[in-house]
Amino acid sequence: MLALVNQGILPMGVKEARLKLKKRHQSKSKKKTKGVSDHCESQDLLNLAEELFSSNKHTDKTLGLVIYTGVVTGLRIGDILEMQSKNLDPEADGTHIKLIQQKGKVPFNKLISKRLDDMFGMYMVSNNISEEEPDKYIFVNKNTGKHFSTHWVNKRFANLKKQLNWLEDKTFSTHSLRKTYAMTIYKYYGNDIVKARDALGHKSITTTQKYLNLDKKEKSLIHTNVVNDIFNAIS
Repeated sequence: MLALVNQGILPMGVKEARLKLKKRHQSKSKKKTKGVSDHCESQDLLNLAEELFSSNKHTDKTLGLVIYTGVVTGLRIGDILEMQSKNLDPEADGTHIKLIQQKGKVPFNKLISKRLDDMFGMYMVSNNISEEEPDKYIFVNKNTGKHFSTHWVNKRFANLKKQLNWLEDKTFSTHSLRKTYAMTIYKYYGNDIVKARDALGHKSITTTQKYLNLDKKEKSLIHTNVVNDIFNAIS
């Protein structure tokens, strides 16, 4: 008994022990909780991007364009930050981003919005990025001469989370941009997870479900849509 007291363990029964362990577990769970969602409303992020892009500071303008690009294209942050002048290709239907994605070396070729096209144009003019320098990185840190890092963007995101009330309940990181794009596609097509899977380039719908962080109600709706659109159509 004395040995237990010396170790800071007081005598207690099973009931008391379970209550103590339950409180300890709840305390740890609260500390681990960073937010309830990885994605944001796309319009909220686009508005934030516009606000940052309107700044005269190079770092703010860069962050704004990075956010806008992530929400509109669904590209991973590494692919965005390593974009070069040659990856922007104006075509008859508008400007496309063309590159080989770092993950899986999968080709990417998507039309960007007119607004994003304009933002890239303004950014490239202000930073003197011409087509004569096709291998020049677009998002260059003027202090280091290298492209901005994912770590830098995440640090800026952490600051934004502290400043903006609507980000308080979000697990806001660079991955939130791609997840916001995914959720936008998912909702636009009437909760069509196949469309979201294809837009993200996933091989498995299960991966997309985890990616979207769907709750039980949304997962049930997916099943209902499949039954109505596929199996009921057969009969």
